[in-house]
Amino acid sequence: MRLSAAMIVRDEAAHLDACLTTLQGLVDEIVVVDTGSTDDSVAVAHRHDAVVDHVPWQQDFATPRNRSLDLATGDWILYIDADERVRAGDHAAVRQRLDTAEDEIAYRVRFVPRSNWTPYREFRLWRHRPEIRFRGAIHESIVAAIDRVARRDGLEIGDLDTLTIDHLGYEGDQTHKHERNEPMLLAGLATQPDRPFLYDHLAQIYEARGDLEQARATWRRGIDMARARPTDHPDDRLSFINLLVHAVAHDDPDGDVPVLLDEAHRRYPGNPAVEFAAASHEFATDDPARAVARLEHLIALDLEAIVATGSAYDARIFGEWAWNSLGLCRFALGDDPGAVAAFRMAEAADPENAAYRTRRRLAEARAAASGSPPSGGG
Repeated sequence: MRLSAAMIVRDEAAHLDACLTTLQGLVDEIVVVDTGSTDDSVAVAHRHDAVVDHVPWQQDFATPRNRSLDLATGDWILYIDADERVRAGDHAAVRQRLDTAEDEIAYRVRFVPRSNWTPYREFRLWRHRPEIRFRGAIHESIVAAIDRVARRDGLEIGDLDTLTIDHLGYEGDQTHKHERNEPMLLAGLATQPDRPFLYDHLAQIYEARGDLEQARATWRRGIDMARARPTDHPDDRLSFINLLVHAVAHDDPDGDVPVLLDEAHRRYPGNPAVEFAAASHEFATDDPARAVARLEHLIALDLEAIVATGSAYDARIFGEWAWNSLGLCRFALGDDPGAVAAFRMAEAADPENAAYRTRRRLAEARAAASGSPPSGGG
């Protein structure tokens, strides 16, 4: 069994060496297609004995990605980017799993999309087949091709939770990426208006720029498309959830958070992001008792239960943010010892946050004044 890592790069010298280093002991071959680097990316790739090719940038991510697949000689493909890292682990066990696979055409691995987020499962490993190729100029995808081959040949798609990839690409100033991606996303929607991920990404660009009305309008376009779709798409949830979280965080600017919450609960029951948004809304609308139940549920979830929901989340909704919100709710309900315990947990997660410290001290003072015994836990 041979495993080939396939990637495309452009001016990724600052990230590439660390990425390729994490592949040692896992892959047999590295294929790097450069789309016009002016830095040392190509030299870094050569230092790692990579197969290197050059494809001029044509405002299309799928073309160079497919070129990397054409050049790969492995039995299996690992798809990875320069701003990603394979976590240390039992690489021999991963290779053994691939070597003994019989009925699987592909595996979903654990993927962490941002620092301090929870993982979800993403298609990153598949058998090297000429009919499995990327489609889409931006947010290019291999999933449809894998699904098609799986159905045709009666093969399965497995989960390989022993392999985790961390994505670091959202760290730092994203202005350049936003400027590059916005016209590509608009062009993509012009030709493929039913791709939900494109609406969400475009809305997040507008939100990052401070154009909040345009962001909400774009999420709503994604929601309208999802409502008109005869069958659900897994990515439809992105526009619903991210608009909802945005609207709650901005004090319901369009006045429809209750309606959004009702629909999101029907479509995605138990989704942690929806539950956190609901708890925040309930606290803001004087229903802290109901919010407490939601927050305690989120805090009690373990990683396996979170991964099973099919999405990634900012880990703070299960920890720091949940504890802070729980403290506020308990304080509002007059449970001062419980509020102290919750604020202590939030403060432990972020000791530099002065608000958590102030709230904890206020709850302690009120508990002492009322003669309530201190609480030592959550």
